[in-house]
Amino acid sequence: MRLLVFEFITGGGLLNDILPSSLMQEGAMMRAALLQDLGEIQGLKLLVLNDARIEEPQIPPAGTLFNIQPRTNLELYLREIKDDYDVVWLIAPETEGMLVKWHQFFSQENKQLCLSSQQTLTLCQNKLHTINVLKEATISCVNSQKYRSFLPIDSGQWVLKPMESVGCEDVYLIQSKQQWLDLLKVLDKQQEYLIQPYIQGTVLSLSALFYQGESAFICCNQQQLSLKDNKFQLLGCTVNIKQEKSLEYQKLCSKIAKSIPGLWGYIGIDLIETEQGELLILEINPRLTTSYVGIKEATGINVAAQVLDLLNNKITDLIKTKSKTISVNIH
Repeated sequence: MRLLVFEFITGGGLLNDILPSSLMQEGAMMRAALLQDLGEIQGLKLLVLNDARIEEPQIPPAGTLFNIQPRTNLELYLREIKDDYDVVWLIAPETEGMLVKWHQFFSQENKQLCLSSQQTLTLCQNKLHTINVLKEATISCVNSQKYRSFLPIDSGQWVLKPMESVGCEDVYLIQSKQQWLDLLKVLDKQQEYLIQPYIQGTVLSLSALFYQGESAFICCNQQQLSLKDNKFQLLGCTVNIKQEKSLEYQKLCSKIAKSIPGLWGYIGIDLIETEQGELLILEINPRLTTSYVGIKEATGINVAAQVLDLLNNKITDLIKTKSKTISVNIH
């Protein structure tokens, strides 16, 4: 198999833009972990895209690195080397439809992708549409609605986030009328936003494999967040916690798999566990997430190998050879 690894932020997706430091660090960490896992697989030829402004990653001996220079037409470049790869492992943000756009590009080039279907990616990039589908399947979610021009400023605390975004990008906590008024001055008028009540609890993510309406839960992770200028910031995550609740998490993943059968490969599920123990879905990330960085060390599972097995139309049992809790730090 000839596999192209394209992590959008570090792989040339922003050749003509300033590289966002936080997303660049997350992207580099995910790419490094993925390359390490892929390097353990026999008979795999790797091609890795790298923005020439970024330090070169360590790649397996059988790998080839393509340093992409500024002002390169990336789509044209990928067409020029299209005979060198058959399968694509794409990691891209949902922001501005980038994940869907690049999925469509490689599909048109007749490449196989280690991702969910384009229809499923389109669904998951819209947080409200995803929540509505899950709620129809009686899966508990955080109450959400599209932000319009009303101001819920009388009482309570609210979270405002872009409808299509990645991580904590432009996610605000509003706790007063003045904060609402200040925020209105800086909101992107062209952007659609989602509004949700702020819920006390633990912010978690589930890592799992999905395949044709089935799922295999891998581990639960806790997100480490900070608040600066009323904006949330992801500091890192703690991988493979709450192992005693694995059965409960597997049941939730199974319900999600049945409600969105187009989910495929590695999926991250963001949720809140309330102080009463209720699990409320926030969003679904149909791509690698930061938690992936710690999974191999925490569980012994080579998730990349498991995902490539799915290309051969088979889902294999996940055998954990480790049971550790691993901290992944971004900042």
